[in-house]
Amino acid sequence: MIGMNCAICSTLLGLDRHHVIPKRMGGSRDARVHAQSNLLTLCRRCHRNVHEGGWVVSQSESELKVTDRRTGTEVMRRLYRQGFDAGAFLAGFSQVELVLGEGLGSIAFLDDEQLVEAFRISRTVGQKAWLIQAAILYEAQSRSIYGEGMLVGIARQFEIGLRQAEKYALVWRTFFVSDETPETSRGSTNNVNVDAIFLEEPSWYVVAATESPAPHRWLAYAQDRKAENPGYSISDFRSDIHAAHPPSVGNLVPGSDADERRQRWWECPWVEPFCTRDGRPIPVEECGCNRDRDPAGAVVGRTP
Repeated sequence: MIGMNCAICSTLLGLDRHHVIPKRMGGSRDARVHAQSNLLTLCRRCHRNVHEGGWVVSQSESELKVTDRRTGTEVMRRLYRQGFDAGAFLAGFSQVELVLGEGLGSIAFLDDEQLVEAFRISRTVGQKAWLIQAAILYEAQSRSIYGEGMLVGIARQFEIGLRQAEKYALVWRTFFVSDETPETSRGSTNNVNVDAIFLEEPSWYVVAATESPAPHRWLAYAQDRKAENPGYSISDFRSDIHAAHPPSVGNLVPGSDADERRQRWWECPWVEPFCTRDGRPIPVEECGCNRDRDPAGAVVGRTP
């Protein structure tokens, strides 16, 4: 698949052509090797990683995927859908923006039933907006080959925190990404049923995904509590999670995190030490035990 930028990292500089089915030494007479469908445009850095760095490229009509042979982890992937019109997709967004902008002045001309219907539609649009953002941020994270490049770029351009962007991407991966392959799902990568979503605010999903050991179970719990008591709040939800699973170093600072990210946790002004000697988190200044003698008694907790 020949393009004007690197098929893996999208850079425009230092481009080469890569044979997905290799030519081997001395070339090849196999027509498949020299076919346009077997060629990829790669930058020199990605090309070197494929030949020398252990990257494996697999390509089909619906997916380009790069994995690390040494670890088995996915480096990146891009999905394709035959006949998909990206221009029409973006034009649809522009139309929605236009309607929202000019439609405000037309609300006064709606009758009573139309007002109710317009309010219902506005709630649906708002509900779907954060899901679209989460899907975009997850996709950006999936394409961030060298570090968190694309995710960082989007966060900076739209002035949102990197941590918030990471949380939205995590929510999409946790609750909405299917295990189906592009081939088995015919180009669909998720099983999202937006109309079935009961909890509209993204904070419910963020708290369940980032502060609980069983996100799906806790999200279902939140939906049940909210249905029983409309006054049940996100703060109540967080308190219930922490009561069942007291904060600890193990679940707040994952061992797989990079050193600099772990350091970011400890330096954050909202992270405070707690003692859990009696089975529940107590601020260290109130616990009364000798932390120097029993350093394992103090763990880290995040305040709301």
